[in-house]
Amino acid sequence: MKVLNIICLFFLSFVSAQSNYYDLDNDNLQDEVVLENGLVTVHFGNKKSGSFELPEIIALGNTSLGYTNPSELTIYYGGDRGLYGTINVFYKKEWCIKNINFYNPCQECEDQNFKILTKSINLPVKDIDSDKLEIDSKGFKSLTFFDDQGILKPYKDLKKLYTDLSGYPLLANRFNEAVLLDFKKKFTLSQRNLDDYNNIAFALSKNGNQKAAIELLKQIITKFPDRTVAYLNLADNYWNIGEKDKAINNYKEYLSLMKTQKKDLKKIPRYVHSRIESK
Repeated sequence: MKVLNIICLFFLSFVSAQSNYYDLDNDNLQDEVVLENGLVTVHFGNKKSGSFELPEIIALGNTSLGYTNPSELTIYYGGDRGLYGTINVFYKKEWCIKNINFYNPCQECEDQNFKILTKSINLPVKDIDSDKLEIDSKGFKSLTFFDDQGILKPYKDLKKLYTDLSGYPLLANRFNEAVLLDFKKKFTLSQRNLDDYNNIAFALSKNGNQKAAIELLKQIITKFPDRTVAYLNLADNYWNIGEKDKAINNYKEYLSLMKTQKKDLKKIPRYVHSRIESK
C-alpha cells in the first residue's frame, strides 16, 4: 500500500504531520509512529518497538496516518470514486481496533449523499478478518444508506440511531425539518422511549445540530413537563446558539423543578447560576 499525505480534502483537518505527540502506552513518554507499506511501527519512548499490519481492504488501497489523540491512532483508507474510510487503533498490551468507519458517496443518487458503515470492534488486530469487518471484494458488505427521504428507514429502535448520531456529525446534520417530522411519526414519544429521545437530542446537540435538538426537547417538555433534565438541556442549547433570554427562562424552570422535586441541588452545574445572573 502506498502512503498518501492526504486522501481527499475531507481529511485536511484530520491528517497531520509526524510531529504529533503520541503516548500510546500511557507511560508519559513520547512515541514515534511510522506507517510504511501497510505496516505500522511504533518506537515507544521507553526504547521498545512494536508493529502490526493493517487489515487489507481491497477497494481502499491507499493509506495514511492520522491523529486522534495521544493514546489512539487513526488510519485513513482511500480508494477510487470517492471511497474512503477510517480505522481507529489503540494499544493495551497488544494492538486493538476500536472502531471502523466507511464512507461512500452514493453514485446513483442525484444529490450524491453518503452511505455509512459504523462498527465498534474493540478486538485485537490479529483477530480481525474481512468477515468481521463486513468487507467484500467491492469494499463494503453492510452499508447503511442515508438520504433525505430515508435516513430513518434502517432503524428499528432508537438506541442504534443514538449510537450513530453520537459518532457522526454527517448524520446529525441531515436532521432537517422533514427528517424530524418523519422521526416523530416513526418513533412516537412515550414514557418507554423518553430517555432515548433525550439521548438523541443530546447527540444532535453535541454534533452541532442545536435546532433539531431544541425541537425534540420542546416536544419532551410539552408531553412531560416535569422532566427536569430536559429544561437544562434545552437551556444549554438556547445558550449555545445565542438565544440567552430563552436559555435563562429554562434555567430558572430547571432550578425550580430541582427544588420542588427535592433533588440533590449539589448536582446543579455551576454555570447555571452564573448564566442566570448574567442577565
